Amino acid sequence: MSRIASAPAYANNEVAFIAWTLSSPIDKCLGFEITRIYLDHLEETVLPAWVAFKGQSNATWAPQTTSVGPVQMFTWRDLTARRRRNATELRPAGAEVKYRIRPLVPRAAGLEPVTNIPAKSYTGNPVPLSYFDEGAETNEVKIIGKYGDIRVAFTNGILSAQWLSHTLQQQGESLDPQSLIQKHLSKQGDPIRQYLTGDVLAQLRSLLDLAAQKSGKLRMALYELDDGELKNAILANQTRTELILSNTSKDKQGRWDTENAPARTELATALGPKLHNRMFNNEHIGHNKFVILEDSTGPQAVLTGSTNWTPNGLCAQSNNAMVITSVDVAKCYAAYWDQLLADTNKFKTPKPLSAPSSNVQGKVLRQYNEKPPQEIVLQDGTSLTIWFSPNTDQASKPKTPATPPDLVNVYSLMRKAHDIILFAVFLPSRSGKTSIIEEAVTLGTKDPNLMVYGAISDPTAMPNYAPPPPRKVGNAASKTDKKPSPAIFDSGRTHLVLARALSKGDIVGDFEAELLKAGHAIIHDKIVVVDPLSDYGFVVMGSHNLGYKASYGNDENLLIIRNNSALVQAYAVHVLDVYDHYRFRAVQEEMKAKKASQKAKEKAGFTGFLSLDSRWMTQALTTEKGDLARYFAQAGKTQPVLPPSPAGMKKEAGA
Repeated sequence: MSRIASAPAYANNEVAFIAWTLSSPIDKCLGFEITRIYLDHLEETVLPAWVAFKGQSNATWAPQTTSVGPVQMFTWRDLTARRRRNATELRPAGAEVKYRIRPLVPRAAGLEPVTNIPAKSYTGNPVPLSYFDEGAETNEVKIIGKYGDIRVAFTNGILSAQWLSHTLQQQGESLDPQSLIQKHLSKQGDPIRQYLTGDVLAQLRSLLDLAAQKSGKLRMALYELDDGELKNAILANQTRTELILSNTSKDKQGRWDTENAPARTELATALGPKLHNRMFNNEHIGHNKFVILEDSTGPQAVLTGSTNWTPNGLCAQSNNAMVITSVDVAKCYAAYWDQLLADTNKFKTPKPLSAPSSNVQGKVLRQYNEKPPQEIVLQDGTSLTIWFSPNTDQASKPKTPATPPDLVNVYSLMRKAHDIILFAVFLPSRSGKTSIIEEAVTLGTKDPNLMVYGAISDPTAMPNYAPPPPRKVGNAASKTDKKPSPAIFDSGRTHLVLARALSKGDIVGDFEAELLKAGHAIIHDKIVVVDPLSDYGFVVMGSHNLGYKASYGNDENLLIIRNNSALVQAYAVHVLDVYDHYRFRAVQEEMKAKKASQKAKEKAGFTGFLSLDSRWMTQALTTEKGDLARYFAQAGKTQPVLPPSPAGMKKEAGA
């Protein structure tokens, strides 16, 4: 009987997440081998691994497998469920898989030796291993984004990745953001562009393509639009499209909308009066990114999410996009679109369009959005509550703001969290105040049993952020202090991380320096997930930045989705993917900031190489480091381990 007591798997269209627990510790355990089992063609693939044991080196970052470099954790993200790490291509969606997890110990008499290993590509002596027992298999999961009447896609847009550093190096290119944008991210069909956008590009195009196929009509409300492929998709539908296009931010010369201006000029010619310029040109923004598909009977489906229609939004940020096929939901968005248009018609047009203006959302629109929305139940039982912004009487957030009605709704549900709150955000507010960051931290502080895990893009949004004091030269203030912003916030069972990349000053082991971003945002999702394993779990998503400012001053849409556990878990997997990726990098930056004292090195707990003893297991089993594994493993039961398939074991070293 295996020592693994529970081992469930979860998945979305990009990543599978696995968690497992033990009935008791395993002496001398050096980690776990993980095998992906394809159910449709009975093929088994040992998952790839890149991190070597202490005393070894994998400086070329050549993939081995977890039979050689085992997993020294109790959770794992299968990043190669869709994404190959040695090629810029994606596996097709829809694969049905499960995973086998087997504990490994040093080679010992009487135990089955590990022999299914690829050719040695690292330096140093191999570490001979044996299987401790037969292991356990997870439940079956499907690597797909369809959840009843809702389709979801997530980008691969994390640039601080070793595969990108090595890919660019192999092509003789530097880690330069502008070069990456010009050579790859902006070019239709480029392999790196296709890899990073994942399924999101097709998702954004989906309703436009359907409109072209079925002679449908499109109503759109967009914030940023400068991706050539998506702009051309709109132009291809020019006879059936009506677009409210807001302005982008101010450039260094004080001109508004320079990002959207080229596309706006082309669309003005093509769409004529069906292009509506919603020009705020001030601190208010038209932050929506939604599309409504209509046929001869009326609205049929809606696209929404966090993804701006730009190369950065598609390729250089973590983002999500959702299509909901529902007449009721589509009608709800269409009614809001009508309100936006009526409000836009009252705006004064800046002359030129790049000039500042005093346009703000009017009273009628605000009162319309302030009304409590109706709950919409889809055919499959999924429940949606849809809020639109702005939904306050005041046009801007005051110094002592009341909680806006949409966030009152979100907070009331968050306060019922029993086990865990997960979130990924860009910049809801300074220091997280008056936003879901502050609310989540407060709830975690009040309830020591509640787990809170969050990933934050902008350093100024961290709850422990403090503006650097001016550095004085004599009696005059000069440039500000360069002291780095906090990259982690740990308090009890609350753990927040800032999006960071490995630089030359904080790399460990065989890791290479990375590129952090190609634009302003890194994490651009606006997601909250609560209790994803419970029947009452829910996800909050949309364009809304999840802070008071968005509710007071922005055009936004926000959805609260319940009664669809597979979808809620898919969003949880995405947040965990983002959090786990940046956690390691944020800790390394914190250690660098502390000048890598011996105490700091011990706290970091990872040198870039695998441990040759089982002390890592003690920490995972006895400290809060094992909280996530214990929570997500509770839903699973060990599955009987089947004999190897007739196809045998595939030694995939380049997954």
